[in-house]
Parts: sequence; structure tokens; C-alpha cells
Amino acid sequence: KVFLEVPEDSVGDVIEALAQRKGTVTDMAPSGDRMTIQAIAPTRGLIGFEVELLNLTRGEGLMSHLFHEYGPDAGEIPGRRNGVLVSMENGTVTPFALDILQNRGKMMVGPGDKIYKGMIAGENLRDNDLPVNAVRSKHLNNIRSSGDGKGIMLKAPLILSLERALEYIAPDEYVEATPSTLRLRKKILDEHARKRAEKALATQTTTP
Repeated sequence: KVFLEVPEDSVGDVIEALAQRKGTVTDMAPSGDRMTIQAIAPTRGLIGFEVELLNLTRGEGLMSHLFHEYGPDAGEIPGRRNGVLVSMENGTVTPFALDILQNRGKMMVGPGDKIYKGMIAGENLRDNDLPVNAVRSKHLNNIRSSGDGKGIMLKAPLILSLERALEYIAPDEYVEATPSTLRLRKKILDEHARKRAEKALATQTTTP
């Protein structure tokens, strides 16, 4: 049994996501400018859902769950639907780069963070993986434009716990955990080697 509290404008997206995970809404009630939702869902359908809930509600969704009953197999449950933004450079993340990239998806790094090739910088809005440059800086010249000096507004990065990170990763990804940092990365860091491996796997899959 799942208990959710979400902003009213996120209810539709949250219910759709629950349905894709074989969840059934049993009760809904308003609570101020938020909505409380109760649903029944298979335990395996909730794997990774908390991360998706935070994305759908811009970090404002709350979730708890408890055992309800044993039930029949609910069928196949889709995995992560979105691709990821994969760093193509080593260096330090810049506000300028994030300002450009945050329109491509939900960032998992912030200004000043260290990043390396093959590390996951964020979640793509689309279902494919996208190589990105999160360390680029603004080119300086002697001509000052009318937009110079304007502040950059950055959205807060998505911060994953170890449990959420392990739920989130795809089969070709690792969680890299140290006492001070938690990073997600591709198993194959080099972009070209990664593409060759993907092509080889696709060939093996289609070969009778």
C-alpha cells in the first residue's frame, strides 16, 4: 500500500506513473494546495518510483508504503523510461554549462562539482542517452553585450541516496560510492567504446 502527498498540478502525472507500475489508486483527498493519494501497487513496481516521484513533483512529493497483502503476478513492469546526460569531458562543472543543460533534463550535479568522462550528469528528458559538456565556460572577448552580467538561475540538482541510486541505474551503469561522494557512471567510460559495445550487443541480439 502506497501513501503519497503531491502538489495538485502533479496529480495527473503521478497517477499515470503509478498505473505504468501496475498501481491502482484507491483513495484521493485534497489537503490544502496538495493532494493525498492512496494506492495498491506491487512491491517491485515501487523500485525506483521515489526518484520518479521527485522528478514529477519537482522535489515536492512525499511517499511512504507498507505491506498490504500477497497478490498474483501483476505482469511486466517497465524500467527507467528516460535516458541520461553523460559527461564527455573531465573538469569542474560550471554555472554557464548548467544554464544550457538544465533545459535538456534534470541535473544531478551542481556548480563546482568535479566530473569526468562517462559520469552521469543528469537525466535526459528523452528516452536516449545524450553526451554533454558540463564543464564549458563562456568565451570572453573585448565586446560587452547587453546581456552580460545577468544572473544565471539554476534549478537545484537531484540528489540521490545510495538506495535510490541503486534503484535508478540501468544495466550498463554503476553507482560509485565513497565516504564523501556518490556518483553514477557508465560501465564503459569512453563514448566511442561504449557505442561499439552497444552495436555489438545489438548485433548479437538480432543474430539468430
